[in-house]
Amino acid sequence: MSALRRYAALAALVLAPTAFAAGVAAQAQTMIEQGQAAAALSLLDQHLASNPQDAEARFARGLALVRLERSEEAIRVFADLTRDYPQLPEPYNNLAVLYAAQGEYEKARDALQAALATHPSYATAHENLGDIYAALAGAAYSRALQLDESNQALRHKLALLNQIDASRGEGASAPAAAAVAATSPPPIAAAPAATPAPTPEMTPETTAPAAAPARQATLSADSRAALQRSVEAWAAAWSAQDLDAYFAAYAEDFVPEGGLSRAAWQAQRRERIQAPAKISVRVVEPSFSAGDTPDRAHVRFRQEYVSDTYSDVVTKVLDMRRTAGGWKIVREYTR
Repeated sequence: MSALRRYAALAALVLAPTAFAAGVAAQAQTMIEQGQAAAALSLLDQHLASNPQDAEARFARGLALVRLERSEEAIRVFADLTRDYPQLPEPYNNLAVLYAAQGEYEKARDALQAALATHPSYATAHENLGDIYAALAGAAYSRALQLDESNQALRHKLALLNQIDASRGEGASAPAAAAVAATSPPPIAAAPAATPAPTPEMTPETTAPAAAPARQATLSADSRAALQRSVEAWAAAWSAQDLDAYFAAYAEDFVPEGGLSRAAWQAQRRERIQAPAKISVRVVEPSFSAGDTPDRAHVRFRQEYVSDTYSDVVTKVLDMRRTAGGWKIVREYTR
């Protein structure tokens, strides 16, 4: 869609919510805007080799990859940012733009909805989401028209969508459209056949909580108390920046999110925990549910994190396993 192409040019290059601080990220951003994306990428790679958790530099790296038309790598960059900083809407938005460029409208829709869940007043994501819905509608109408070529009502609906698309495309600047021409999604009429959209009951967000009460009944009061002690000890070790106690909270078979190896994850966590002058982590309103086997359980809570440089509030889920040394974390993720 031309409107979606227009917003791919704008949204894929949106900056993080706070302005880049003076430094490598700001320098790289300037280079990208001047058409020196390859040089900017080289600069960022050198910087990130010794500063792997610089979020602004990682974001700028994603922008450079977009300009270089290395979409798959850019997708990985923004996807990693959504895992590490789920409270930021911009990486979700950029991820959606890249998915849309590949015709993966359902993935784009989901990413935009995640962006709006973190920042409901994010206007760019709202408009992009409207374009995604139009693309999905066009794909469905096109498929229906292939099956029923005599249906004039379908032709009329598709024509209306194309008229909207054309009128909105007239407002796009030529340089912006050209900037992402190689990754623009196909026109509505050429979109692939759309699969039926899942109902809310089919989505992971609705089905997972629905199953929790049935498992909750099998978890004993002693187990819930032990789980709470383990989680509070984990948060206390994090707050005290006690790395030995913090890592001891994780099981030997703990699997980090994002495809990281255990060693890479541990190095990443060590850097993040040691860097701030002080940290406070609070576990608020924990809920407990049993796993598929007696030695498994899940703990869900609101995590309130505050340091001297950063703060956020996320919903955290810990998958736990009972061991000889108590309940240990085998998986950790945010919702």
